[in-house]
Amino acid sequence: MKKIITLSLALVFVVSCGQSEAASGNDVTYDLVGVEFYNEFIPCVGGADFNQQNVDQMMQGWRSLNISDNLLGAWGYVPASETSRFDNGWGELSWESKEAADAAWAEWVQDEEAMAFLAANESVMVCDGDARASWDFTFHRDVESFGPTAEDGSFYTEFFPCKYNEGKSSDDLMNTITLYNEWLDGLEATGFYAYGIYAGDGSDELADFWWGNFHQSADSAATGSAGWIESGGDAKASLEATATCDVPELYDSGLIYDPANPAFSKS
Repeated sequence: MKKIITLSLALVFVVSCGQSEAASGNDVTYDLVGVEFYNEFIPCVGGADFNQQNVDQMMQGWRSLNISDNLLGAWGYVPASETSRFDNGWGELSWESKEAADAAWAEWVQDEEAMAFLAANESVMVCDGDARASWDFTFHRDVESFGPTAEDGSFYTEFFPCKYNEGKSSDDLMNTITLYNEWLDGLEATGFYAYGIYAGDGSDELADFWWGNFHQSADSAATGSAGWIESGGDAKASLEATATCDVPELYDSGLIYDPANPAFSKS
């Protein structure tokens, strides 16, 4: 079942973690701080005809299909580093619950038009739905506290895999997040930045949770990292005491689907 989101690699036309149409005021579900969502990541690989133009056309076609009303958003991630742990890109789907996701997938795989569309576009991109991984995702801060996302929805992502240190748990992480928000409060807002936590069930060997940083650009990510190292203070010490986080996966990221703007297009 390599299906539902053959849309996903949306290649560099990236998304935001809050709203794709900031200027128009169309708020998306992702503006809810503290609300837990069920997010799935699907590995995607390009085919012989994989290029930006073909991907754009494919995404436009995908958005015209019978997409589940329960889909809260979809994003694509393209590796921005040659040292990535993964050879593929990713599509991310967000749902209110596992039950909503499973019901949508069950309908999707029975949709003959959708299956024909995916088969016709295998030379452009294939996404393996059977290999999807799920995480409970939560934003812990207003996603626009540092400003809106780019008009085209583009952003840059750092995903840090983190394992709890001995004796530490999600309660300690929440204490760290409180300190982190206080640290962020002291920074000057110079452009879009948001973050969120992807919590696992303990079965993933690489991470108990992933810390996702969503930046305006690679340059702003580098600036933020330098500032964190220099002035992270109590928040940085708390995170290091709570968990061990490895080097991040880096991605050029993009909005694929926003139910508030289902005909979204980069152009």
